[in-house]
Amino acid sequence: MTPAEVSLRDVTLRDGLQDEATIPTDAKLTIYEALVAAGITQLELTSFVRPDQVPAMADAEAMCRSTGGGAVTRWGLTLNERGIRRAIDVGLRHLQYVVSVSDTHSRRNAGASTEDAMTALPPIIELADSAGAVVELTLATAWGCPYEHRVAPDRVARFAELGQDAGVSAIGLADTIGVAIPSEVTVLVGLVGRATDLDVGVHLHDTRGLGVANALAGIDAGVRRVDGSVGGLGGCPFAPGASGNLALEDLAHVLEESGVATGVSVTGLIEAAHLACNAVGRPVTSHVGQAGARFADVHVAAR
Repeated sequence: MTPAEVSLRDVTLRDGLQDEATIPTDAKLTIYEALVAAGITQLELTSFVRPDQVPAMADAEAMCRSTGGGAVTRWGLTLNERGIRRAIDVGLRHLQYVVSVSDTHSRRNAGASTEDAMTALPPIIELADSAGAVVELTLATAWGCPYEHRVAPDRVARFAELGQDAGVSAIGLADTIGVAIPSEVTVLVGLVGRATDLDVGVHLHDTRGLGVANALAGIDAGVRRVDGSVGGLGGCPFAPGASGNLALEDLAHVLEESGVATGVSVTGLIEAAHLACNAVGRPVTSHVGQAGARFADVHVAAR
């Protein structure tokens, strides 16, 4: 069933930039303003991780202090209690706690097994509650891992249930290395939806050109929030082969043309895509970013 609206959460400033050479905070803030001008109201601002491991996110506190207000909900990604405390201390109240359902990837990405990362969740929820913050649980490598390959859907659903028991506000399913196909998205979204009473969102990579198709399959299965970055930027430094995210302008275009409201301007996203890609020295690789919206006089000058 086609929904009336779908929420698009932009992840350019975090996932889009985390594996790139560090750019100045002022340049990030310019991208932030362009995304807001395009109508983005859900935005993954930064991650609270070790600066020596992910130097592009070393300005997490500065980004939080320099943004806020208006209708934008800013999200911060965390891997442990230390990151949660940093986010809360700088005033962020919407937090994503990421757990990889692949044990090998979890150890490489967060320095803890999947079970240990989930055991740490209840006290994190208690800490967040005391600060008036909400915590989403993002289950990374939900469809596959560069080290263990296929991940059993039942394993993902079990950790989603544990997250609900701990008190998370929603579940995010992340295709960290872009191995999902639409039929598998349908199955896993349905399984997690039946296993929990929580809203389920998806975070998709376009590694094999199936990002938009996977997003549409997820939406048909009940997803009402999809993550993406402008220009197709993104990747995970701890997951070999995790090339760019689903390009948000490509998804926004097909949804709007299909009569599904997103609240964003496709033209504005294209402008933000060129701005972000210029900042890191990459071309815009999204389809709509290059060709423009169909049947519309959308011409973005080469930059």
